Amino acid sequence: MKNLITDIEGILVGCAEDYKFSTGVTVLSGPHPFTAAIDVRGGGAGTRETEILNLESSIGRIDAIVLSGGSAFGLDASSEVQKLLLEEGKGYKVRDYSIPLVSSAVIFDLIQTNNYWENDVSIWKVLANRAYKDLSDNFLLGSVGAGYGANTATVKGGQGSASSEVELSSGKKIKVGSLVINNAVGNPLLNSGPNFLSGHLEINNEFGGLTQTKEKYDGIIRAKRISHDSNQLNTIIGVVATNAPLNRIQLKRLSIMCHGSVSRSIHPSHTPMDGDTIFAISTSDKSFHASEEINKLDLTIISTIASDTFSRACNRAIFEAKNIGGKPSWKDLFEN
Repeated sequence: MKNLITDIEGILVGCAEDYKFSTGVTVLSGPHPFTAAIDVRGGGAGTRETEILNLESSIGRIDAIVLSGGSAFGLDASSEVQKLLLEEGKGYKVRDYSIPLVSSAVIFDLIQTNNYWENDVSIWKVLANRAYKDLSDNFLLGSVGAGYGANTATVKGGQGSASSEVELSSGKKIKVGSLVINNAVGNPLLNSGPNFLSGHLEINNEFGGLTQTKEKYDGIIRAKRISHDSNQLNTIIGVVATNAPLNRIQLKRLSIMCHGSVSRSIHPSHTPMDGDTIFAISTSDKSFHASEEINKLDLTIISTIASDTFSRACNRAIFEAKNIGGKPSWKDLFEN
């Protein structure tokens, strides 16, 4: 396993960045549509085509997820991915029409410029085209894709991913994985670092191999954990995925539980300035026998391990990030 969300068969990820404008796009898609749900906990989310994922909607399936920089401007990336999907004959069938369904969420990484458009084409459409054509089962972490211009209160943010194998109560094994764009208002570090708040979840030295610390959270320096820029509009957005045959109600619960991993990895989280949004998807072909349907115990097991992968992905985003001329990266500050 590559310790990426693409360890789940049927998921591909593509990334593209623009160095001039310090922004990027990450696209998640695959050969078949995903069963999907969503849960939003931030007070300032920027999303598109997410109503179809609410439980009262009659759809609940998508062909791709786009994570983008650019705040609300970055939602333009979804249109390009929709066009490319249509060219491949993919989409939701309505009579004689195919309508690709693309859900998206964005982070705030804007710089002071009015040059995001050239010949009426936005930079995010250009990046979405590149990212979609880059779809693969292998991709980079850190300052790439939608994580290129990401920051946190203390260090450079970025793109992270992680995966795990889970054994259900029946003994059957399934996979879970997460993809995160960590652009949080809060601090991912324990006090001033170098340890991560959820560093105890690390597997195989995936974010530095730091020994477990006995350092306690220091409330006196709480102010250091929050950005001093009152105008900063930050967000954690991401996807949690599994190949288990979860229905939409179960996927909703999965996304809810994974928001707990944001709180565990970032302090504070779900603030009025955040747009914290988590998509939950299943790639299952429903090949489980009826006797192996996911019960409440199995759902709890899946969601617990998936939540751990989301926390790990949050940390890997920080650990793998590079300084692109703004905030120092974790490695700038702490790597020997």
